[in-house]
Amino acid sequence: MPKDASSTRATILAAAVHTLQRGGVEGFSLDAIARRAGVVKGLILYHYASRNRLLRLAASQLAEARDAAITHALGTSPGTAGLDACWEVLRRQTEDGTTRAWLSLCGAGLIDRSARNAGFEGGARDAIVDGSAAALAAGVPLTDARDAYDALWLSLLEVTQQS
Repeated sequence: MPKDASSTRATILAAAVHTLQRGGVEGFSLDAIARRAGVVKGLILYHYASRNRLLRLAASQLAEARDAAITHALGTSPGTAGLDACWEVLRRQTEDGTTRAWLSLCGAGLIDRSARNAGFEGGARDAIVDGSAAALAAGVPLTDARDAYDALWLSLLEVTQQS
C-alpha cells in the first residue's frame, strides 16, 4: 500500500531541518537527509526537485520556527520575565542545533533580515537576540553571555524610553 505523499514530504522536510541543525549548510546533503528520513535520494528529488529547493524550504521552516519561539517567549510576560523566557529559548536552540543551523544559513546568504526590520527597536532587538545566539554558539561562558544579554536589553530599554 503506497504511503501518503504529504506524510512522506513532511518526513523529508523534517529530516532536512534536522540535518541543518546537526551539520549546517555544509553538512546538508541528499544522502544525509535520505538516511535520516529513511527514504532513497530519488524520492527526495521526486518530491522537492533539487537540493537547493529543499534547502530553501528547510531554511524557511527553521527561520519561521526560530522567530516564532523568540517572539512567543518575549511576549509571554512583561518586563524581565519575557527576557528570561527569551534567554531560555536561545539556550535551548543552541543545544538542539537551531543556532548552528541559523548562523550557517545566514553565512550562506539564505536568510535575509533586511526587509524584516521596520525600525530601530526591531533592528536592535534582532541584533541582541542574534548576537547572543552567536555568542552561545561560539562557546562563550553562559554567565558572561547572559551578563552581556542583560546589559544590551537594559541599554535598549533606556534608549527607547528616552525617545
